[in-house]
Amino acid sequence: MVPHLMNRNAAFFGIGQFGQGNIDLFNRPQYMNPDGSVSTVRSMSFNDGTGEILVPTIAYQNGKPALLTDQQAIDRYYRTGEYLGKFNTVPEANDYAERLHRQQDVIYGRK
Repeated sequence: MVPHLMNRNAAFFGIGQFGQGNIDLFNRPQYMNPDGSVSTVRSMSFNDGTGEILVPTIAYQNGKPALLTDQQAIDRYYRTGEYLGKFNTVPEANDYAERLHRQQDVIYGRK
């Protein structure tokens, strides 16, 4: 385990972040991309009127890892309440998403 990742639901608290994610980052679906790479937290953000909500576009569908469209990811957030983080701005959400991607590479042994 990476020592600074003791909270299974948060990679780190980012600048401009006002909501800590509630998804277990150590137990993510592993989606096989067409190029052979694996994605676990491919993400997108949207503004819900209170800020930017960062949500994964990789999730289980019918028991299998699946790549969701942006709209499916948004709908899933409203259905489940699961998210990776809440931010004040798009750049802050994007910065966190990039750092989370690098962290997932370490956790899942890709780098």
